[in-house]
Amino acid sequence: MGEGRLTTQIWQSRRWRRRLVLSTIVALLVPLVFLAVHYSNPGDPGNANGPEVPDYVQPKASPFTPAEQHQVSQTLKQFISGAVAGENPAQGWNATAPSLRQGTTRKEWIHGEMPVVPYPAANRGLGTWSFVQYSYTDTVGLEVFVFPKPSSGYSAMTADAELVKQRDGRWLVDYWMPKRFHGPPALSASQLKKAHKDKSARSKSKRREAAEAEEQPYEPPRQSRAWLALPIALLSLVIIVPLAVVLVYWIQNRRATRAYAESSRT
Repeated sequence: MGEGRLTTQIWQSRRWRRRLVLSTIVALLVPLVFLAVHYSNPGDPGNANGPEVPDYVQPKASPFTPAEQHQVSQTLKQFISGAVAGENPAQGWNATAPSLRQGTTRKEWIHGEMPVVPYPAANRGLGTWSFVQYSYTDTVGLEVFVFPKPSSGYSAMTADAELVKQRDGRWLVDYWMPKRFHGPPALSASQLKKAHKDKSARSKSKRREAAEAEEQPYEPPRQSRAWLALPIALLSLVIIVPLAVVLVYWIQNRRATRAYAESSRT
């Protein structure tokens, strides 16, 4: 009986309940911490930077010789006119490295299914580049400037190109990606005339709208009176509610007086 009373007193005591909860938490955490520390793997101290990665070898820079420049220029000319402009896909295929045409058969390429962004390149300046981005022993990266055909509606374009030297000594295009467009689009005389006419019409329309706006007198915006609804409603309640109360009491008094008069007669 004494033990039951002691147990009841312990559970009724806030301090003892707090001690029991803390003891339970400590009893659960200590074994977990021990197991985590005991079975954790600190890793290999000899491999502190993560998994092994094959050593990257920086390609050796190499001068871009005049002979290589001539070969690269001819390859670019064939690639741009044949594949990019689409004038001779077979010629473009022959100027493309296997890595660029990977996943595409020669038949598909010749029928226009090639992984090259089309562009109506003009013959002007074909095979030239803006500057050399990098030059290694068997690889060269160029920024190529391409002019559009007249009346094509396209602007001049720069593209990133990479060419790789094959075992047989040929330079082939390994990478081609348009980067940005420059200047106005190439338009024909009729297109230029139409564009100028449209521009003049838009200018006249804007001037006419401006003149009409100036002719109309300025009228300040009218303020909405909707905001008066709330104060009017509140004022009405202040007046109507007392009147309604007075009216109710007056009616009740009249009825009481009438009832009293009738009861006195009888």
